[in-house]
This record gives sequence, structure tokens and C-alpha cells, in this order.
Amino acid sequence: MEELRATPSLVSGDWGPGLLMSEESIRRHVIGALRSRQTSLTTALQPLVNEQARMLVSEFGFDAQTVGKILQSQNTMLSVLSDRYDALDEAAHYSEIPFVELANDGRIVYSNAAFDKLIPGRRGAPFSGLFGSRAADVCMALRANHNTSLRADIQTDEAVRQVRVEIGPLRDEDGMQGNYALLLDQSAEQSRLDALQDGVLRTDLTGKIRFANERAVQVLGFSESELKEMSLSLVFGPEDEGATDPFAEWITEQTGFSSFVKLRPKDGRSVLARVSGTPYMEAPNSSAGLLVLFAPLAEDRARRELKTILAEHDDPQKIIEATLQVIGKVIPFEMSTFGVYNDLSDYWRAVTVFPRPSWEWSTRWFKVPPGVIDWLEQGKTWDNNLAAFVERLNPEEMDNPVSKAIIADEFESMLVLPIRKAGGRFGSSLALLSRKHKYTASDLRTLQNLGVEEILQAADAAMEHAQARALRKLKDDLNKAASARAIAELLAKGTTKCLGWEYVGVFRVDRRRSKFVLVAEHVKNDRNLLVKAPDRKAEYTQELSSGMLGSCLAERDILVVPDISDTERNYGFIKTAPDQRSAMTVPLFVNGKIELILDMESSELNAFRGPDRDAASGLAADCEQIFAARWHEAIEHALMDRIEQAAVIVDAVGTICHMNGAAENIFGQARDKKLASFGARNEDSMQLSECGIQHRLHIHLTIGDAPRTELTTLANREPLNDDYGHQLWLFTSLADQSRESDWGYLEETVTAVARETRAPLLMADGLLRGAASLLSKPDLMRNCAGLLEQAANHLLRADLTFERLSERLTVQQTPQEVPELFDVVDVLYHEVEGLPVEDRDAINLVDEIATRRPLWVKGWTKRLSFAFRSALSSLLLLRITPNDRLTVTIAERPPHHLSVSMRLPATSVDTLAPSAADPIEQSQHRARQMASIAIEAIRKAAEQHDGTLVELDGAGFEFNLPLCAQEAPV
Repeated sequence: MEELRATPSLVSGDWGPGLLMSEESIRRHVIGALRSRQTSLTTALQPLVNEQARMLVSEFGFDAQTVGKILQSQNTMLSVLSDRYDALDEAAHYSEIPFVELANDGRIVYSNAAFDKLIPGRRGAPFSGLFGSRAADVCMALRANHNTSLRADIQTDEAVRQVRVEIGPLRDEDGMQGNYALLLDQSAEQSRLDALQDGVLRTDLTGKIRFANERAVQVLGFSESELKEMSLSLVFGPEDEGATDPFAEWITEQTGFSSFVKLRPKDGRSVLARVSGTPYMEAPNSSAGLLVLFAPLAEDRARRELKTILAEHDDPQKIIEATLQVIGKVIPFEMSTFGVYNDLSDYWRAVTVFPRPSWEWSTRWFKVPPGVIDWLEQGKTWDNNLAAFVERLNPEEMDNPVSKAIIADEFESMLVLPIRKAGGRFGSSLALLSRKHKYTASDLRTLQNLGVEEILQAADAAMEHAQARALRKLKDDLNKAASARAIAELLAKGTTKCLGWEYVGVFRVDRRRSKFVLVAEHVKNDRNLLVKAPDRKAEYTQELSSGMLGSCLAERDILVVPDISDTERNYGFIKTAPDQRSAMTVPLFVNGKIELILDMESSELNAFRGPDRDAASGLAADCEQIFAARWHEAIEHALMDRIEQAAVIVDAVGTICHMNGAAENIFGQARDKKLASFGARNEDSMQLSECGIQHRLHIHLTIGDAPRTELTTLANREPLNDDYGHQLWLFTSLADQSRESDWGYLEETVTAVARETRAPLLMADGLLRGAASLLSKPDLMRNCAGLLEQAANHLLRADLTFERLSERLTVQQTPQEVPELFDVVDVLYHEVEGLPVEDRDAINLVDEIATRRPLWVKGWTKRLSFAFRSALSSLLLLRITPNDRLTVTIAERPPHHLSVSMRLPATSVDTLAPSAADPIEQSQHRARQMASIAIEAIRKAAEQHDGTLVELDGAGFEFNLPLCAQEAPV
């Protein structure tokens, strides 16, 4: 290097023309200029170009223009090469990859900043001397005159680092064979090897260990630096005592090997292990040693067993217990637990305790303070002084019965494997407890390498999924429950299954009796938690103002009692079962009032701390939604079924989604069908498919199976004003309405007549019987006449009452049916033809209409038929002799009216006129009038058809009815 520094500098101007005449001087000039990094390649070569131009002028006599043309192509090529070289040189100099140039004798003549930082002050030193035991291999690579790659450990000021050395040929400034070398960091590869579950060792051809990953260090107990000074035979012994060193056989294998050995760890134990290896190749067809993987046989077998657990078991508890059994074959423990954290990781609950201790695990949730979380985060999750650990990090649990029992059972050491969930928070943890074994980092690493985290996470996820499925099923069952008792039984049984609580009772708030009534209860295992003994038939009740239930009712909130023996904070808890230790009550609201209370109890202390209250609150909210939906559904059904009309609810597109009983009688099983499909005509379907408020629509429906029946209805439509566009339709069958009205009127009339006429008739009956008894006593005849007069008065009162009530006949009520066109003459003839033969023969029918054609009237055929029939019958009753005839005249009168007159001969009327002096004749006349229908009913029927009825001097009637100008419907 000093020789190089003594050469003339281009920058200092020491170069003269004579110095650039030899090849050696030119090489030294260019290399020296470039290594100084004070100039570019173009600048370094410029003296050579100038010397060439000078020679062309002096030796050949060319002028400057000619020389420029001669050197133009050369100068362009040098410029391109210079740019590329300068860029690569800049990258090499400032790269983070250590780079060196080596002279022919192997000395470092140039190094970049990365190399100087890695190994400072080594310029001029032999390069191979940096690689310790592999110096000979490096020297051989330097002399190979081709690119070579090999792994080696390089000694830095801080530590020994593993690198890959890339060596290639590069002539030095003397023109001799030199080299360049790159040092590639192997920390990424080493990290990958450190992450392996197996131990990894790499040896050279002599069997000396050159590399050991972290797992190998952990299993063997030696440090990495100690292992690198050891031979493989010192840590690997043959499986059979007295056998030869296996390395000699392994190093000759070309494709790999697998065998069993006895490990010789630092603690002097002998551990049977499975080992496999392969030749370690640093170049094609060039083995540099062995790459060996090994694992203790117990761990290997454990990993194989763990891989089959998920396939062999479905129950999460079985999965966890099987996993713990396998772990026990590798890492010693006398008791283990697997538990879960709540969402905030401030409470922990044991899901599995294996094996079960002789004492009772009486606590459900344990408080987890921040100090414990920090301890888990740091990664050193083992402690060999449990009592001090609890006192230091979780003093609140020092007096916990479980903590006391663990310490009293002489457990001293603990190893914890925390398991994270998505997002990084702790979701669960596995803890191993031992009385004698002292846990170390090696045990934790072994536990991690077994791969139990994935299995336990799967078990935890399976439990969460099972709970979610059970909750969904419980909600579905509650929605479908047929009675309040069924709801209570589902809640009691389903809650214990979903949330893992030991006991759930359901109490009904009976305000009429001022009692809590136990409706249902369910226990998971411990029957000593049941309130009612199996043989007890009487119901269990409790006063509304007493106990924890009473406090829950008064405070209208969830109450939790961690320890029922704490009389100051147990809300007056009434102990009803021997194993009760902690409790929680949850009020369930229906329509704003507490109707049910869930009573959860446990044989464990602190059973309902932490997330159990949140779970109960969520369950209560779900139940209240379900109860509210059932409440509204019950009210809806009650109201819908009370509606006499056919009520139909359709969605926004007109699909039927709900009907009451009356609607089902009309439409049948029409749910999910389009309401418009029941329209008899296009206009009916159009109206049925519309929305918005509309009243008194006359809609014709076609119902039933083929041939379908047409039904005329009066419909109302209103929106429900919900968020989904539902509409309410109310249909009234006009025929049904008329029949119902008639039946209602008939029932009302009969009842009223019976009530109004019964008293006077009974009075008359009594008076007549009294009069009859006096006829046998001549001296009381005068009294008899008085009694008969009183009886007549009472009968007259009954007759007047009947006459008043008869005016309310059905025909007098407003018609609800749609009016129709009919031939009025046909109706009249039909009624005449329907009379008895003797009455029909007594009628003289005179038809004065010249041309017989239909005479249309718009109205109601049955009502006008009733009027004609009543008029004919009443007049025929007034005949005295069979020869008296009733004349019925049909005539057309202007303007477009029909006249129908019915008249008896005047002699009959005169004969019927009663004598004022004869009370018997007056009574007979009055009886005839009452036997016929009151004239007001006939007049009402005529007026309903826009016509009139005229009495003809007591001897007949005349109907005047307007005729329609329309043609008859086809």
C-alpha cells in the first residue's frame, strides 16, 4: 500500500510524458487515480489520450483536425465505458455490502465503507486471515481464478458473524492475478434456521461444528460459541453403546441419511433423538461438510401425536385434555390448566383443569392485573416461586381459595404459554404447574415448538362457535315457544348450555299474589344447586319484597353476589340449596315491566365476575327483543282476529304476507300470492295492485278452485306507515253483510218483541183466567165484565208494541249490495206465479203494455219482490168471499214510469169496514191489519227504487216505479 501511495499522482501533476510510455506505468496511473476516488475514469484516461494525440502530431505530422477525426470513435467509446464504470464504482463504494480488492498476494488493497465499518483498519492485511479455521478454504478460492462462493464465519470486533463470501478474479495494479470479494450477510438465513422446531448443526469436512441454531443451543445446553469449538462426536453419540462414531459414515453419504443417536447435552443426560442430514454443498459437486437436523425422540413423537388430535376428536374439551396428555410426555407437570381471557384481558377463567386436583377448584373468574399482562408480553413466562409471583403481581388473589389451595398443595413452579388472537390481544393461555421441576427457557421453547398453539386455538374457536350456535338455536326456540312455561324451560336449559353456568332458574313475577314463582330450573351437573327437590311437587314461591330477587325487582338491574356468605353485600340472598356460593340475577322486561327474573347460581366463588355480567346483559337484551316481538305479534293476532272484516296485509309489491281468519275463509291459503291475482276483472286487479288510502271500493273477487266463484266486496285500503311499504286491506262481502244484518235485526227484533209483549200478554192471561172463574158466580158478573175490559186493554198494548217494532224490518234498512238491472214485470209475474193456486185464481191480471219487452228497473230484485209479495198477500187476506177478486193492472205511464195497481172491489171494502158499536168486529179488523205486513215496509221498498206507493182508499195499492233507459246487460 505504501508503494502505491509513493507512485506519482495525476492530480498533483507529478506525471510527465515519459512516465506514460510503459504498460506498467499506465496501469499504475489509471488504478491509482481511480482508487483515490478524486477523479472519474474519463479524467484518469485523459493523459493517455493527450499522449496519443501528441504522438500522432509529432511522429506522423497530422494536423489537429485530422487527429480529432482519428480519435473521435475512440473518445466516444471511452466516454460510454467511463459513465458505466463510474456508476458501478459509486454503487460499490457506497453499498451496504462489504467489498474489497485483493492484490496477488491476498492483501486488502481497497475496501469500501461497509467493509471498514464491519472490520475497521484492515487495509494491507491478509484477507484469508479474517476467517479463522476456514482461512485455507479462502486461500484456495483466491487461487482458483474463477468465481467461488462459500460460507464462513468472520471475526469482527463485536462477535463472530456468519457470511457468504463471493470471490472472483480481478488483476491488480501490477497486472498480476488479484481478486475482489463480497461479504453477504447470512443473518436472514440464520433467522430462518433459528425458527425451525428442530435443532440444526453444520459441520466442516472434519466434523467440527461451524453453525448451530437456537434450538440446537437450547436442546444441547451449550452456548453457540462453545458448540463452534466442538466436534460433532462430542454431542452426538451412537444409539448403541460401543458403536463407532457415526460421522465417518455420514460424511460419505451422497444423498442424505436418517438415523437415531443419543444426544450428550451439557447437563450430562442422555437423550434419544432422531437425526437426519445431507451433504452441505458450497459449490457444484463440492461438499463442505454436513447439514444435520435433530430432535429429541420424545418431542418428535409428541408432535406426531398432536397432528392427529383434531382429526380424532370433535369435542373441544376432549381436544384440550388430549393435548395436555401429550405435553406431559415431554415437559413434566403435576397439574395443568387451559383458560380464556375476556375481551379486555383483565379476567381469566379456567376451561380445563387436568388432571383434576383433590381439592375443589372453586373460583370461576380470576382478576388479571396489568402487571401480569406486562409479564406475559415480555416473553419470559415461567416462574419457579409461585407464592412470591402471586404476591408480587396479583396480590388481590392471595386470599382466593384456589390460590391458597395451589400453594398449600406445594406447587412451586409455573410455565405459561400465552396464545394471542387476531389483533394481538391475549385470547387464552396454557399453564403447567409442578412441585419439583424447575422450568426454564428451554421448556418454554419446547412447548412452543410442539405446535400446541394452533390446536388450542382451534379448540377455543370451536367452543366459541358452539356457544354462538347454541345461542342462535335458543333464540329460534324462544321465538317458536308455544307458552310462557315453554319459554321458561328453554331459558333455564338453554342458558346453562350456551354460557356454561351451573344453574339457571326462571322466576315469574306474580303481582296478583305478590310472589315470585319458580317456573323452571336446570342444573348442569351439581344437583345440590336445585331449589326444588326432585320429589317436591308443590311450587316454590318467594315474597316480592324479599331476598336477592326482591332487590333485583326494586333496582331493575343485574345484580351479582361473588360470595353469598358476605351478608353486607349479598342483597339479602336467601339460601335455598346447599352448594350455593355465588349468584347473579337478571331482570327480563316485557313491555317495560319486569315479568321474569333469571336466577344464576354456582358452587364456585366469583362465578359471575368479569364478562359473565356482560354476557347476561346481552342475553337479557336478546330476550327482551324476542318477548317484545311475541307481545306485539300476540296483540296483532288478537286485533286482526277480532276484526269481522277480511283483513289482508300485503307488502310493497302486493304480495300477501298476513291474513286474519275472516280473510282465510275468503282467500284460502293465499300467503305469498299476489293479491291482484284474485281480481275478477282487469279493473279489479288494477285496484288491488295500487297503494295509498282508498275507501269504499267495489271490488269483484274470484275465489276458490276451478270453477272459481265470484264475490262482490266493499274494500278499504290504507298504508301501515311502516318502513317497508306494507298496506292493509279490509274486505266486506256484501252478501255476507246483508245476511249478517238480517240475522242481527231478526235476533234484535225477536228479543225486543218477546221482552216488550210478554208482560201485557201475561197480564191479559191472568185477567181472562180470573174472568172465567167468575162466570160460575152470578153475583160477581159485573166484576167479570171489568176484568175482560182490562184484558182487552193489555192485549191492545201488546198489539201496538208489535206494530211499532215491525217497522224495523230488514227491508227498511239501507241496502249494502250493489244495485242491478232487472225486468220489473218478470219480478211481478214471478211473485204472482208463486202464490197458492186459490190465491192465484183470485187475481185478475190486466197487462196494458201494448208491446211486450223488458222494462228495466235498477235496484234490488229481492227487495221489490218482497214489496210485491207483501202487497198481494195483505190484499188477498181482506177478501170476504171466494168470489172476491183482486185486480192487478200493469201500465206504462209518462215520463217513462211503470204503474202497478192492486185493487179489491169496493163492496168487499165496505163489508170489511167494522161497526163502531161492535167491539168484536173492531178487534177482527185490527187482527187482519196486524196479520199483514205494515204498509210502511212496502212503501220503504218502493222508495228504495226511487218510486212511490199510494194507498187506494183502503182497497188497494199503486206502485209507481221509474224505468231505466239503458239497454239490458249482455
